[in-house]
Amino acid sequence: MGSFIILLGVAAGAYLAYSILAVIYLLCFHRLARYPGPRLWAISRIPWAYHVLKGDLWQTLLELHETYGPMVRIAPDELTTTAPGAWKEIYASRPLLLKDPYSQTPALNGSHSLFTAEGDTHKRIRAVLNHSFSDKALREQARIMESYADSFMARIRREMALPYSQGGIGMVDLTKLYGYAAFDTITDLSLGESLCDGLEGLNEHGWVKNYFFHAKFSAIRTALSRFSPLDKVLGLVLLGMTRKARQRNWKVITGALNRRLSKAKREKGPAAGTSTITPGETLSNGIAFVIAGTQLNTNVLSTATYLLLRHREKWDRLADEVRTRFAAAEDITVQTTQDLPYLDATINEALRIRHPTPINLPRVVPRGVSLVVNGQAIPEDVVVGINLQSIQNDSSLWVKPREFHPERFLPATHPLYESRFDTDIKEAFMPFSTGPRNCVGNKVVWSFDLEQPRVGGKVPGADNDWLQQRAWFAFEPQPLWVEPVASAPKT
Repeated sequence: MGSFIILLGVAAGAYLAYSILAVIYLLCFHRLARYPGPRLWAISRIPWAYHVLKGDLWQTLLELHETYGPMVRIAPDELTTTAPGAWKEIYASRPLLLKDPYSQTPALNGSHSLFTAEGDTHKRIRAVLNHSFSDKALREQARIMESYADSFMARIRREMALPYSQGGIGMVDLTKLYGYAAFDTITDLSLGESLCDGLEGLNEHGWVKNYFFHAKFSAIRTALSRFSPLDKVLGLVLLGMTRKARQRNWKVITGALNRRLSKAKREKGPAAGTSTITPGETLSNGIAFVIAGTQLNTNVLSTATYLLLRHREKWDRLADEVRTRFAAAEDITVQTTQDLPYLDATINEALRIRHPTPINLPRVVPRGVSLVVNGQAIPEDVVVGINLQSIQNDSSLWVKPREFHPERFLPATHPLYESRFDTDIKEAFMPFSTGPRNCVGNKVVWSFDLEQPRVGGKVPGADNDWLQQRAWFAFEPQPLWVEPVASAPKT
């Protein structure tokens, strides 16, 4: 017994000594030791994982960059940067850097989507899907987008007309309705049918939340993958707890895709079913597009609406542009909304202030490759990337970065452009803006003057707390209550 206790003590002492030496090495002698950052993050992945699970990593990274500068060490082997030149240095390097495998959620059916594939697989899938995102394809799809935009407006009017005796409350949750519009549109475009017809009548459904659940599940699963073998145990528990929900979601998508493929074969013959993309990849891409298209469009529209309502002078400027341009709501189409500079500036500014996916885009420096980012050599086998939210809100890159100023994105020749934004580093901003957002947003602004309702004498979100939402790959949708008042166009 005494020998066992001595042996146990020696083992414990050896482990303690090893841990101390490992900490000293990571802080003083590791290849990343010269990069600034919190010491606890430099010696362990635990702080990073804690904030991922908590859903506030985007806020924490923004604070770290404000404290330590454009290059911060956020893990023993990972750097994050807000240097604008890093967009080209990291993501357009030759050879092309591979995605960090730990940041990729394994496909539940074992097949890659466009978002997770690498190398030749990515090229093959992209080649098949590229035609869906061409200008010609978007013009052909415009009718579908416009139809759901009209259904969205009709749904708002029905809810506002609903008497109190039938459950009417005199206001609507735009986040919910934006979600229904986005879900109906993206499922119709991706799968050939709307899965729920959420905008019809007074229909209600939980599919937007169900598919946000996939994003949250993926973020948590990705964070756990860093902690082997603990991740195996926790992963099995998590997979077991969520199995029914995931199986239900996959079943719905699979059924819709099979119906679309069968219809294509009937209409165009057997050749319509041949493709270099496998059935499993088709399914993975289908569910990925539904999740991304629903969550991102809902986030952008609700954020832009919230910010406009918090800054009425901006709403008035946008309303003036839209109502002067269009004589009737029917005139607002995908094509006719392509040249509205203040609308474009509003969407870009909403994306800048709160990117719907405030995540890191990590890449791994391969062995034998010399990578320089912002004038600093990045060692091989190191993970490095840009956090979208941080680079878009860095005070060293933007004038008043936490304030909503669409004017910064206007052409310099526009009468509303403000020269104080000349010093903004626009190269830091890599936006995305396609799909039904413009059409839906324009119809809302043309048709209504929105007001934020007061609860207990206070306007919800008046202190910007509405923007401080949790995020797992995407921000968690939160209600945005408004009181729509019918408006007339300018004459």
